Amino acid sequence: MEGTGSVDVNTISTALLRNVEVLTGGASAVYGADAVTGVVNFNMRNGASFDGLELRTQTGVTDDGDANEFFLSLANGFSTDKGDLVFAVEYQETSPVYARDRDFAGSGLYTQVANTEATQSAFGIDSRFKNTWVPDYRLPISSDRGVISLTGSAFGDVAGSGGVLGCGTIGTSMFPTCQVVGEDGTLSAYNPGDVYAGPFDASGGDGVPGSPDAELILPESKRVLVQAVSNYELNEFVNFFVDAKFVFSSTKETNQVNGFNDDIPISLDNPYIPAALLSQINELQAEGESPSLVMSRDVLDINANSNPEAERKTYRIVTGFDGYIPNTALEYEVFYNYGRTDADITSNLRIEDRYFAAIDAVTDPATGNVVCRSDLDSSALPPTSPFPSANANFGFLTFQPGDGSCVPVNLFGKDSISAEAANFIFQPGTEQNDITQENFLAVVSGDSSDLFELPAGPVMFALGYEWRKESSTYTPDPYSAAGLTFGTLDSRNGPTNPSDGEYDVSEYFVEATIPLLEGVDFAERLELRTAYRSSDYDPYGTHDAWTIGTVWSPVDTFSIRTTFSEAVRVPNINEAFAPTFAASLGAGDDPCNQNLISAGSEFREANCIALIGDAVADGTYDSTNFLSAFVSGSTGGNPDLDPEEAETITIGTVWRPDTELDGMLEGLVVTLDYYNIEIDGLIDSLTGFDIASNCVDAPTINNQFCDAIDRDATNGFITDFRSGFINLAAVETSGIDFRIDYGFELAKLVDTDGRIEFTINGTNFLKNDEVRDVSAPDEVTDVLGTFGRPEWIVNMSADYIIGELVVGWRGRYEGSQLLPGLENQDIESDPDFISQTHTGSALVHDFSVSYTFEDSLEVYGGINNAFEEDPYLGTLSRPAGPRGRFFYLGVNYTM
Repeated sequence: MEGTGSVDVNTISTALLRNVEVLTGGASAVYGADAVTGVVNFNMRNGASFDGLELRTQTGVTDDGDANEFFLSLANGFSTDKGDLVFAVEYQETSPVYARDRDFAGSGLYTQVANTEATQSAFGIDSRFKNTWVPDYRLPISSDRGVISLTGSAFGDVAGSGGVLGCGTIGTSMFPTCQVVGEDGTLSAYNPGDVYAGPFDASGGDGVPGSPDAELILPESKRVLVQAVSNYELNEFVNFFVDAKFVFSSTKETNQVNGFNDDIPISLDNPYIPAALLSQINELQAEGESPSLVMSRDVLDINANSNPEAERKTYRIVTGFDGYIPNTALEYEVFYNYGRTDADITSNLRIEDRYFAAIDAVTDPATGNVVCRSDLDSSALPPTSPFPSANANFGFLTFQPGDGSCVPVNLFGKDSISAEAANFIFQPGTEQNDITQENFLAVVSGDSSDLFELPAGPVMFALGYEWRKESSTYTPDPYSAAGLTFGTLDSRNGPTNPSDGEYDVSEYFVEATIPLLEGVDFAERLELRTAYRSSDYDPYGTHDAWTIGTVWSPVDTFSIRTTFSEAVRVPNINEAFAPTFAASLGAGDDPCNQNLISAGSEFREANCIALIGDAVADGTYDSTNFLSAFVSGSTGGNPDLDPEEAETITIGTVWRPDTELDGMLEGLVVTLDYYNIEIDGLIDSLTGFDIASNCVDAPTINNQFCDAIDRDATNGFITDFRSGFINLAAVETSGIDFRIDYGFELAKLVDTDGRIEFTINGTNFLKNDEVRDVSAPDEVTDVLGTFGRPEWIVNMSADYIIGELVVGWRGRYEGSQLLPGLENQDIESDPDFISQTHTGSALVHDFSVSYTFEDSLEVYGGINNAFEEDPYLGTLSRPAGPRGRFFYLGVNYTM
């Protein structure tokens, strides 16, 4: 992935993939620094696995008629006595899914809010709960239609409204102080919320939707892959190989809001003012009032979406030699790998001088046309919003006033921004991410038979040298670099700076398998396995990783394996050198608020009092009294990160009872592995709310998290924060991995043909503890059972095979877990913290069928998520994602 050094599995050929191996436990002594907790190996096909040109095509669609998927691949391989060649060409595309097309997304997505009298009345929530979940979450203080106020502060009107329709009244005719232009174009009283919990929390109404129905929940994407792999025997000792591929992918998404503002001033001569509103203004002026027209508005207009489109190009070539060293039993391999990913993300950016110039519209007295005021008076700077505030150097910086390029914009109503105005205000900007990796490896492997053998056999070994260099650069678009966009205002996070970083590492490694016993009583096989790797990083210094383990087979059918490892992972380039971007924290997302103070650790309330004072102690503190919708902060990389260090223990067994019970269990393989992984200095990415919560949940406020939070000295509310990557103190996780594979002929049980094959593969997580604050090593936070960390995850499969027909079932079970955003200590500290705490367990079912005609044509199809398991409350990611029930049909044809 761009900027991270992580592997994008979408660049791996589907047609050339043979299988996938997953290894648990610290493997960095063997595989390098990233294999702290394990490794995934993708094994590819060779030329001998092909019988001709393979054509595969597949298409699919949901039962809602969307998320269309199309895949096409051509692959072939050739094999001779001197070498082989394989190649593949693949094309894949998927169509998008919008939030409006799923009843659990968009306005149907549930969000956590404080449990007030309004939520208790509307949803029947017991008053004992501090918080609850509501659908159609909205932000009342602003609207995508524009909250119109004649008092000079739409923000103040909504904040003081108590949720009353229209907020209040003004003038003898009692006009609503908050109004909105509806979808039918009529002016009406503004509805702060059907269920109003506060100025920043509501369900329904006219406020800004927290999850817009027009938002993409599955993006539109395309992928093209071309790959070729070849090796050729130059002589009996030297084989040349090369692996080259190119992958292009594009992804189109949406961002929720393309800019927001409180109390945008609108001049009273603006020709877009609706007639009904203008009539109110005239009446108020006749009464001696001085109406001040402002609007709070979030940009969600269909013509003004940011519509980010990411295009990625990946190039990779590996070339080298392998073979045998003459007159020995030793093998060698030497290769060089070069890879590069160029990722460009283009978005429509709101340019601030253009936006406010377009808002300041007037009627041209000469033509009667609506124009920008700056076209008539090039020195007339438009008024700007108080939040977010304009830069001190605000002026006409990206266009020449008076040249006719400015296009006036109408903000009254939903989707009121015209395509012409959007083309002037919102400019395409492209940010560039580039990452390059170079890798050289030289390894010699074999056994000691040329020199010596132990009584149980020769020692197997490998030793070698590896060098790797990774570099990454980020170049912002010119508008963001100059601080001219909404996202790069000085009042938010300022201009986006370019960034770059690199590291290189030289490593020496050795691995050995030492046979200790063989063919004796209670030791059919006993061997010692060990590995060591020394890595010299620039700039992280020298680090060692090692592993030692045993495999003991008292009998042929049963083995016990153990491993103890010490592993190291240095920060990747994104974690260390990512640029700083603007981030935001919701006005109500303060752990010292009354609906959150009882959650968290036993130290939270005392620490909040220490930070804020008596307002917390007497229950009157409310961060929303002092803020707009969001607190601006920053997030990004951290060049001061330290490497992670891990200790891993695994103990496991493998049972293959092929010859037991007269062969009844032939084909059965049972594996069971216990693991325990302790990581010091785990690198994690924390949000602003995570930082604020960890600050007050530590034993004291003298910690690294409080150092990243700024609070107002008088009122105590959060004014700034710095989030992103940090080193946590420690993490410990343990569990049991298990797998059962069994296949048998049905004739063993009943008088029928056919075969059954099934697999159960899962994990029972036993512990997942975090020590977050390095200054408080004894304060342990249990995160087992929180969202994404259930105690049980089990994958199951069963296939019935008769002749060329295969009927299959796949199931994925995960145990109940806390709903998103909740911590164990929230519920432990206050059992009445929230009305619903857990997801409940889930089992997702997939069914498939395939039939092969004359070994050259396979037709297959199936249904994924057949019983349409919906995502859990408050999320779109688990247990099955937002796609829903999905039907697919495909063909494999060998020519």
